[in-house]
Amino acid sequence: MSGSSSSSSSSSSSSGSDDDSVQIASVGGKRKMDTSSASTPISAFIKVKVAPSNPEYDPVVVSFPRGIPSSIADEDSNATPPTFTTSKFKESSSRGRRIKGEDDHCTYSAAAAGRGHDGRLSKTYVCIFDKKKNTLKLVPSAEKGTVFALDQSVKEYSPAVANENSTMGGQDSNISASDRVKMLVDSFGSKKKQKVMDSRAANKVNVHSVVGGGNFVPENVKGSASNVDAQEASYEQARRDLLPPFDADTDAPGKVYNAQALMGEVAWNKVSGIVNRKLRDLKEQGADSGETLCEMLVGKSHCPKSIKALMGSITPSGTGSPYRFKVAFFLYLIMRFYNKIDRRGFLRGKTVDDCINECHIPHETGVKIFDLFTTPIEGKEDGFLLSRNQKTKMYIYCLILFITASSKDMTVPNITPLCKDLRLDDKLAAAYLREAGFQVKKNSAGHIGVKLSTPVVFPPPRRGKRS
Repeated sequence: MSGSSSSSSSSSSSSGSDDDSVQIASVGGKRKMDTSSASTPISAFIKVKVAPSNPEYDPVVVSFPRGIPSSIADEDSNATPPTFTTSKFKESSSRGRRIKGEDDHCTYSAAAAGRGHDGRLSKTYVCIFDKKKNTLKLVPSAEKGTVFALDQSVKEYSPAVANENSTMGGQDSNISASDRVKMLVDSFGSKKKQKVMDSRAANKVNVHSVVGGGNFVPENVKGSASNVDAQEASYEQARRDLLPPFDADTDAPGKVYNAQALMGEVAWNKVSGIVNRKLRDLKEQGADSGETLCEMLVGKSHCPKSIKALMGSITPSGTGSPYRFKVAFFLYLIMRFYNKIDRRGFLRGKTVDDCINECHIPHETGVKIFDLFTTPIEGKEDGFLLSRNQKTKMYIYCLILFITASSKDMTVPNITPLCKDLRLDDKLAAAYLREAGFQVKKNSAGHIGVKLSTPVVFPPPRRGKRS
């Protein structure tokens, strides 16, 4: 079975036999078909063999429409690659095949009914080149050149509508009609509809808090206390929705915000694989320069000045340097995404893969970035939108990632270069960091210095101005 996403070549035969041989001569740097038996000055011969079709042993070619698993794409990944099994599509027919596979996290499946008559002008072959014998063997893929597109599903997935009182047997009479509507919108509704439902829930009046007589006064006091607790909980939830994952109870500033938890396992493994390979290449060259590693990661194309200065200030062989480079590289990918989408505020594409390819960022990290900062556009034209709230969230993530990569104790003397690259006003950047628990000061030179102390103290919620 072949794990490549595609492998195809045109087959050619001059007779009815399926096993034909053709010699390709290389003369003067150009290739041409040697159709004559006369001797010609030839520098090298490659003998091409077309193997006959054997349904029992023909290789199976599969593709991963949702992206190649990290266990296959990343050489440094410790995950187990998926294993596959094949079976008949129907027991009563010899045509057709069904593919099933699984790894640690996902299952894969695909099926083909089989072809009765094959009149295609192109077929899919798997090419095997033998360097010693100088032969190229073309083996036809299974099911007459079929490429099996695998459907991917996550193991142990539980839907958002799961409820202890809700069963498929019709025993959900305890759920009210409004709760059913909310569950339906939470699972299948748009972001806008979900916000409307949250707003309705927040505006509900607690009937037990209405004072109607002397006996209801104690109950009213209890109701008001519960409303205060609910308000504080809503503030805490809003803060966690806006800020990266944080631990407010830790005693070390560097452990408050965890960049690995921010990226997620898949994106972190992809970034780690890229950075670790470049660090090995740098070590083999005998160099130990952050600027050199920055060029190896980003290339010689345009790189934000703040990112170039940040990576240049890190010594690759220093303690904790690989972690700082990974955080800085992920920050660069976010800024690359932002520079692409900020022109119009949205990107057009039928799928998220189309938009990721347009941003020229790795697929695994692109999926995480689009999941964090964009909303699918609903309408005639498909795409993804960067809303005002999501843009604010992206600014906060970038600022915290920059501080994390700059210093272990979360102290940076100047964040102005990053603000210039993000086209972010200094006052807004200071306000965002204060909301994240940082202490912000501006010196006489106009540089904004930030510091994070523990235990983290978040500012109280502010009331909006009355209109």
